[in-house]
Amino acid sequence: MSKNLIDRVRQLRQSEAAWLCTARRAPMWVAPKEQSPYRPYVVLIVEQETELVRRTTVKDERPTPDVVLEALLEAMKGPLLGPLGSLLGFGKRGRPARILLDDPDLAQSLAPRLAEIDVRCDYSPPPQSLKDILREMEAHLTKQEPIPGLLSAPGATEPLVRDLFDAAADYYRQSPWRWIDSESSIEIRYPPAGRPRYAVVMGSGGEAFGLSLYESREDLHVALFSAEPERVVEQISWFGLVFEKPMLMSFDDLDAMEKYDWPVADDLAYPLVIKATPPDGRGKPSASEIAWLAAALRVIPDFAKEHLQAKHGQTHPAKAAYPLPGVHAGKKIALSYPVALLDPKEQELEEYIEDWYWDEQSHEFARQVGALLFEFMDYLETTGLSEQTIRKHESNCWVIGLLECQYGYHDTFSPEIFSGEPSFLYEFKRKFSDSKYAVASYKATWRKLARYIRARP
Repeated sequence: MSKNLIDRVRQLRQSEAAWLCTARRAPMWVAPKEQSPYRPYVVLIVEQETELVRRTTVKDERPTPDVVLEALLEAMKGPLLGPLGSLLGFGKRGRPARILLDDPDLAQSLAPRLAEIDVRCDYSPPPQSLKDILREMEAHLTKQEPIPGLLSAPGATEPLVRDLFDAAADYYRQSPWRWIDSESSIEIRYPPAGRPRYAVVMGSGGEAFGLSLYESREDLHVALFSAEPERVVEQISWFGLVFEKPMLMSFDDLDAMEKYDWPVADDLAYPLVIKATPPDGRGKPSASEIAWLAAALRVIPDFAKEHLQAKHGQTHPAKAAYPLPGVHAGKKIALSYPVALLDPKEQELEEYIEDWYWDEQSHEFARQVGALLFEFMDYLETTGLSEQTIRKHESNCWVIGLLECQYGYHDTFSPEIFSGEPSFLYEFKRKFSDSKYAVASYKATWRKLARYIRARP
């Protein structure tokens, strides 16, 4: 360190200001030709009260105490733009009264050296204002909204995210895609008495590797067999993990990996957690979803190897339960294979009634109503009615089913609930149309359905 520089700074006027200083990985990637991309380091100096950025210094290597001290002294000499910068409000010459560093070792190293110029130096955890400035820097450098880290999820803890990274690294090393293809799925219950999710192991095709979890068999069916795969993100919610290059990871997660020494299995196996939520496919995983994902990653490789590894070219049905240690607090997780997916007719029925029910019991009632209406509409196709008339009856059938499920208050299903005179006329007029033509058409469909019910064997 130049003695001349220290002497010059010592002569500057001292204010009562406090400065914040951090030396850390920069929120950016540098990609030199014919070299691997890397993250440089940045020394950032900010006035605490005004949040004015006094100086940023970017270095390829981790800044030493001398480098950080030099950046601080240069910031005291004046702003980056010299006298013009002072006129524009980028800071003035002068020594602060105090400097707060977010690295305790660095603060301890610089404290006696800054004392030579009567500046106090202490350790302080980074305040929110400094974090906000770093996020603004990231948005500016990357030209996109910063990706939040996993530790920012409400309820997420370092041990929980560490467990996810541990499980992901082990999952990648065992490569369960060797034993199950990406068109098969596993039902998972965590805990065993809880509601199921449906897992697809990605990787058998040799392109994308990881694990995806779906909320229902209907969603799973859409994901696997949609005629428009590019629109799946607009239709269903799912979350999962894919193994990627580090450049696709959140900078917050990369910083936490370095801070807490979270494991990664390979340079191409950084665990990127994804959550897709309609309509734009963007979402942020919750702490419970992180726990779900960690639990599934931990046990699927053993389940696939021990129970699904093909023998004589075939896999066989299997069930297993596993205890979970550590952050899972002794819970168990249950897996079963295969998952019975809906056939096209069942899928059509589920889509038809998706607005008719609100819980398991009402879902079953709606399925039975929908199945009867499908039967009736198939019958209409055999009666010689015009295509336009059939379409009108089909439209009225959906309304009849919706109104029965929402306003019928029947505990159990029976076809005879449709055998009388038209019901729910008030609700039809209020929710759909009070025109004479629409009401007459609705009544006509109901009466035709009633005659069909009475004539059934």
